[in-house]
Amino acid sequence: MPATRSLTALAVTFTLALLGGCGGNAKSAPPNTTVSAAPSTTIAPSTTSTTLSAKAELLAAYNRSWEIYADALRRLDPSQLPTAFAGNALKAVRAEVATQKARRQPVRINVKHDPKVLLVNATDGVVADEGINHSVVLDPATDQPAEQDPEEPFRERRSFKHLDGAWKVVEVIEETGP
Repeated sequence: MPATRSLTALAVTFTLALLGGCGGNAKSAPPNTTVSAAPSTTIAPSTTSTTLSAKAELLAAYNRSWEIYADALRRLDPSQLPTAFAGNALKAVRAEVATQKARRQPVRINVKHDPKVLLVNATDGVVADEGINHSVVLDPATDQPAEQDPEEPFRERRSFKHLDGAWKVVEVIEETGP
């Protein structure tokens, strides 16, 4: 997470080892998020499949994890985090929400993403993202930013496990340096 700055060398080593052995196309496109015009009043039968590809399903889970994370920090409520996170990642985001709640400082998460699926199979997935972090702490009384927009680049990889019928983030590795 852009606001979380520390992860163990073990986690980085594990993820790099995992990624070093995986193939796959790292140039996958993020899912289309364009909203269409108002629906037609005529209903025609659908000729397209509603089944998402494995990569599209993982990217949807990735985007959802950011939405759940952003909502938790905005409302300072960790109750929905287990729907998108598990293991070490769940512990880390719960701790982050608890810290901000103790400070009485909600956070507006605003991040420009460029996610790419590096690995996806029946049980595991890895998504790499490079983007710009515009997240800020908010004044709880006014709901206005209490700090300047950091406009800082970030790079991370999120490891996923398919648990209880859904993809969940189990590890977040923040990358630093060139």
